[in-house]
Amino acid sequence: MQRSLCFVIVLALTLLIRTAGAGADTVERPDLEHHFSDIGTTGTMVVERSGGRPRTWIVDPERSARRFIPSSTFKIPNALLAIDRGVASGADQPYPGPNPNFLVDGAPFLPATCEGDLTLATALANSCIPIFQQIAREIGAPVYARELERLHYGNRDIAGAAVDRFWLDGPLAISAREQVEFLRRLERGALPVSRRAVQDVREMLVLERDRCTVLRGKTGYVFTTTPRVGWWVGWVERGARTWTFALNLDIARPEHAAARMTIGRAILSELGALGGQATC
Repeated sequence: MQRSLCFVIVLALTLLIRTAGAGADTVERPDLEHHFSDIGTTGTMVVERSGGRPRTWIVDPERSARRFIPSSTFKIPNALLAIDRGVASGADQPYPGPNPNFLVDGAPFLPATCEGDLTLATALANSCIPIFQQIAREIGAPVYARELERLHYGNRDIAGAAVDRFWLDGPLAISAREQVEFLRRLERGALPVSRRAVQDVREMLVLERDRCTVLRGKTGYVFTTTPRVGWWVGWVERGARTWTFALNLDIARPEHAAARMTIGRAILSELGALGGQATC
């Protein structure tokens, strides 16, 4: 009996070790840091591929674990909660104009589109901050405190902050690694929100779609810190594989903000998510 029990334990441990060995590989890619240094900035990118053999690539592992204010990337959970809680009916929820712009350094920060008639979808696509501030006031701080815990979003911290600014000024913060984990659960429909909310937000995040590839993403611009920080997060669906990604970088010059998607696309291409010889 004892011998049989020992055999079972050894077998279980062997299977566990093999399973762990067959799990996701994590590969550091210092060779890709030049995408940031070439334009005079520093940044990180985390890309996790699922489908087939899982693999995670990390550019600057130390920075990838550092938390930054999410800024407009928080519009993703904000839109999920708005629909899930009934604050917005869905992607087509109207916000008739005129709507206010948002001032940064005393000047309008948002595209003029944000001042006209909007829907939840166009407000998200154009980062129309006042619409999401309105949504935040309707949801309320107690709900956010509870839901951010359930979503496991970053540090979950909104203590002492205005309900319509905690993702702009802090204390809410999230790392690139945590962004990838959150988005992976969104992509898989594994978040504790309604299926309708997930479906609507997934569609609102579509940037490009063709026969082979769907690219979903959201940018963010943290203008309340020194240095300022830029984000681009999302995922690529191509054939049976998905590449979930999060990039952030320091913004010291105007061109650094524009480089968020340029650098992200270049790295995704090198990793086989965009372009190249990948098949549908």
